[in-house]
Amino acid sequence: MSGELLSSKVVVVEEEPRVRGITAAPTSVAAAVGIAERGPIGVPVLCSSFEEYQTRYGGFTLTADMTLGAMGFFENGGTQLWCVRTCHHAEIAEAGTATAIRASCYLTSPGAPTPATVVGTAPAPYRLEDGDKLVAAVNGGADLDAVFHGGPAYVESAAGPFALADGQTLSVRIDGGPAQPIAFAAADFVAIATATAKEVSAAINAQLEDGKAIVSGNAVRIVSDRKGTTSRVEVTGGTANTVLGFPVNPSLGTGNVGDVHAVTALEVQQIAEAAIAGVLVSTIPGGFLEIRTIAAGVNAQVQVRAATAQGFGLDTALHQGAASGAANALRVEGKDPGSYANSIELEVRVPSSGEVGAFDLAVVEDGVYREVFPNIRMTPGAERYVERIINDTKTGSNLIRVVDQLLQGSPSLAIQTVQLAGGDDGLMGLDDNDFIGSPTAKTGMHALDQVQDIALLLVPGRATPAVHNAMLRYCEIDRDGAVFAVLDPPAGMSAVEIVAYVEATAALLNLSEFGALYWPRVKVLNPSKAVFGSQDKLVVPPSGIVAGVYARTDAARPGGIYDPPAGIDAGRMFGVLGFETDEVLEERKRDLVYPKRINPLTTGPGLPRFIDGSRTLKGDGNFPYVAERRGVIFIERSLKQGLQFARHKNNTEGLRATVRRTITAFLLTQMNNGAFRTREPKTAFFVDVSDQLNTPSVVFAGKLIARVGLATNKPAEFIVLRISQDTRALEAELAAAGG
Repeated sequence: MSGELLSSKVVVVEEEPRVRGITAAPTSVAAAVGIAERGPIGVPVLCSSFEEYQTRYGGFTLTADMTLGAMGFFENGGTQLWCVRTCHHAEIAEAGTATAIRASCYLTSPGAPTPATVVGTAPAPYRLEDGDKLVAAVNGGADLDAVFHGGPAYVESAAGPFALADGQTLSVRIDGGPAQPIAFAAADFVAIATATAKEVSAAINAQLEDGKAIVSGNAVRIVSDRKGTTSRVEVTGGTANTVLGFPVNPSLGTGNVGDVHAVTALEVQQIAEAAIAGVLVSTIPGGFLEIRTIAAGVNAQVQVRAATAQGFGLDTALHQGAASGAANALRVEGKDPGSYANSIELEVRVPSSGEVGAFDLAVVEDGVYREVFPNIRMTPGAERYVERIINDTKTGSNLIRVVDQLLQGSPSLAIQTVQLAGGDDGLMGLDDNDFIGSPTAKTGMHALDQVQDIALLLVPGRATPAVHNAMLRYCEIDRDGAVFAVLDPPAGMSAVEIVAYVEATAALLNLSEFGALYWPRVKVLNPSKAVFGSQDKLVVPPSGIVAGVYARTDAARPGGIYDPPAGIDAGRMFGVLGFETDEVLEERKRDLVYPKRINPLTTGPGLPRFIDGSRTLKGDGNFPYVAERRGVIFIERSLKQGLQFARHKNNTEGLRATVRRTITAFLLTQMNNGAFRTREPKTAFFVDVSDQLNTPSVVFAGKLIARVGLATNKPAEFIVLRISQDTRALEAELAAAGG
């Protein structure tokens, strides 16, 4: 019905609500970055149980701290865990340089024409130079070139001489790394006020890493050591740049590869297949390059020419196909990179249906039949085509994936048993950067950038100063204070050592209120004696367990987020059988660590093993306790989402009143849930959307300002009992006697 008042009618008009409901933001969705047996590299996956985690990320291994962390998280009450598996990257700013390798093998088809194939002897990534080539002749045709280019990024100053002053600085960032401060001292120049380009270059080279300064006429050029599209040079500041005149915009490298000194197998495949017609390029177990003709049979030929770069390890002999042979018909790879798939065997069996041209494929892991796919075919378009069945994301294999080699005639597979090989976890050279990651490549922690609901961050087992600082920075800066970090202690630390670590080694004390550190590591029941040995107990990082306690406390009641996850009730840790060091059982040792904002994990006679502290790492911030800080994060996230309705509306008194009422209604609910020190609204919180805040200049700037004050709870850390002699009877007797 039309709402226009054109004829006599009754019109119903629903008004917008004066008070909007605000949906509570999630508080206990955790995210973990670490090592697992298998799973995708650098891709966040949500797991809602430990069984689901194991299905996707495998079981226990000696290096898989994330698996132990996930076990503790779910055992203690956690229900949602986003997981990111990492490995070593040749270049953390380039996701394609992950060094983990899929195990693989080929299943063959008998009596089929075979392609011509040449295999290299050098594993990826390949060290090349700008302009290096892969040159090949295919099927007797002319030589075809695939050329690899990579040029460095550089920035160039103004022309000298330069009127520098003693103590001036220049800040330079190379290839996305940390900013490097360059200091200029008068002692390094003949006359610093008329510094030459040569002198400035020498001063920069004495302090710069991963790059160099060269003289370009009367100017200075800062050049990255890396050559390729991931090369980057940026002058980020410093007092000297007003004189030197470097551009402040970042400079990027050039070419068709990310780093010409570490060309990935995928880059070779893409460039070579685009330039050399008639071939398919791939890698085989060990990371070696394989080039084979698309055509098969006696006329199929491929010959790599001498002009090809030696970095590929390819021979220059003529390779020919054959009219009949055991042709590689189906490439089988681990579903994920990693050595786990080296223990997988594939059995091609007579089809259970007896259908001609079909076969059954069984997947065997460590001698145990894990999966069987019956009656599949090599014919594209068939209902049970091998790629469609095995690679289906929902009903396909959890262990392998397949690539049809598209042989002529789509011949069926021979009856055979073949084992996968060449898988590697990519842990050699593993360093802190592989956990910290890159915001441009979305590696490490930054793989979580697009996951909006996470509230907790843990990196189980990687307790280093760089990782701890990066976790706090990610939560407070990158995630705009919407995530809280749970930090593990380094292994084997005494009370004195963990204090030194927090105060000096990692400089965590008073660094951030968006994270908390727990000490020491804990003992749990050995979950796999086949992996970890015969001991009954295993020492593990506590972050997964602690995050599970957070989640359990949050879910215990409406407003559970405001309850400190500590103490013998809320802070009880399930599955913990002891501690790495018994020092934490001594009160005098806890007296050492607690003032440094380190939360002990301890127990006592007749008590469970529990979290004995609820302090963030920063004592002089707005909200220095774990429940207090996390509660405010919850309120801020909920308000931010709940006030989206006000964006782009006219900034009137009516809108501001609606915003005030909406915030107040939400905070009244939180007050009743125990968020604040009182249950009297006037003393529990305030909401100010007044004209004093929203002046005409503020309104004209397109802003609506609401100021919210919260009287948050403080935990009772110390219980003080004052005991004295009861003299009340004596005093009464003296009073009666007139004394």
